[in-house]
Amino acid sequence: MGWMKSWLAVVALMGIVVPGTAFAQDEQAAAVRAAAEKFTGGLMWRPATLLTADFNCTGKVQYAMLGTSTKEIAVAIFTDGLDRPPALLRFEGDALSIIGSKIRLDDYTLSAADIADIAGAAPVGYRPSGTCHGVRLSDDRSEAAHIYWDHDNQRFDSWVQ
Repeated sequence: MGWMKSWLAVVALMGIVVPGTAFAQDEQAAAVRAAAEKFTGGLMWRPATLLTADFNCTGKVQYAMLGTSTKEIAVAIFTDGLDRPPALLRFEGDALSIIGSKIRLDDYTLSAADIADIAGAAPVGYRPSGTCHGVRLSDDRSEAAHIYWDHDNQRFDSWVQ
């Protein structure tokens, strides 16, 4: 096991990124943060919140990251690479929800009828999927926003639980 630590130290010193390692994850998070900063102003992006999944059901790897300001919480979702502007969803927040906000992957396993039972209405353009993911934004003290791909309007939207 000692050789593994030595090997990873050499890899780190040489600046080599090995997929699946903490180095690769940190490098990817830094790249997503830099892209978010490039395309959006006034927000502090949190690299530790990086999510990787297929968010718009195209079969491609995509990225989501949480950003905050003193008055709002935002989620940037990069669906077409880091050199193009992300979809940006903004939510008002108070000091506690902004500080405690976090994102995680959300399944698309509920039916629209199930969501209607929970939230009072079925989300427009929502389609269940076993391979796509949404983004769940919460602060663990209030309702969560569930960000999903609206297939009818070809954009991201959200429903609240």
